[in-house]
Amino acid sequence: MDLSVANLVRQAFKDLHTQHHNHLAIPQQASVEPHMALNSLALEPQLAWQATLEVLPAFAQSRFTPPENWPAWIECLAPTGWLLNALGEFPQRLAMDSVLEGDTASPTLADTPPLPQGNSPADHLLAASLLRQAGQLENAAARLNLVSEPAWTDCITSERAALQWQQGNYSAAEKLWLSCQPSPGTLYNRALARRIAGDNTQASTLFNQAAATWPETSPWHHLARVCELVT
Repeated sequence: MDLSVANLVRQAFKDLHTQHHNHLAIPQQASVEPHMALNSLALEPQLAWQATLEVLPAFAQSRFTPPENWPAWIECLAPTGWLLNALGEFPQRLAMDSVLEGDTASPTLADTPPLPQGNSPADHLLAASLLRQAGQLENAAARLNLVSEPAWTDCITSERAALQWQQGNYSAAEKLWLSCQPSPGTLYNRALARRIAGDNTQASTLFNQAAATWPETSPWHHLARVCELVT
């Protein structure tokens, strides 16, 4: 019998999921939280911003500045399960209860997001991500159509995949991620798609590869490890 910490944690997650699926137990709110025990995200805005910039290639990270009212915006975002690696998202948004329930699409907001006012590729990409979080998917797609620079291709493709994912078009999202370079975030998102497709073996392998590529100082590294254990 494997009594390693990883296997014990994995078994605990499976037991919680089985009990919930069989209506034998309802996980308590915040029954498993990898970051903090608070009713709201209550996350330091700078930490959230640093984490969301990690989804971008190195050349692009310095092109972005936080949108106006970023602290208020992230406070409005509800916790979610099976969190995408996408601009505007950060691992501390993960809700383990939602993961155990199999939730995929993130809850959207009715509020108007604090959109950047510039006309650069970074401005359009950030605006698209915030509009996606607000559920304004057509407007988000329109902002992405304004960016055509080759250097930004993978960024745009990944955000288009996130839009497909938000609409439940998981196969279409996976195809887009497969067309991107295999960055840690792309590997992580491919793992999510494989899990939704029922290929847990490949999903676990991809989560492991993503976690191994991110440094341990990255919150995305720890999120990938959690997802690997749950899968």
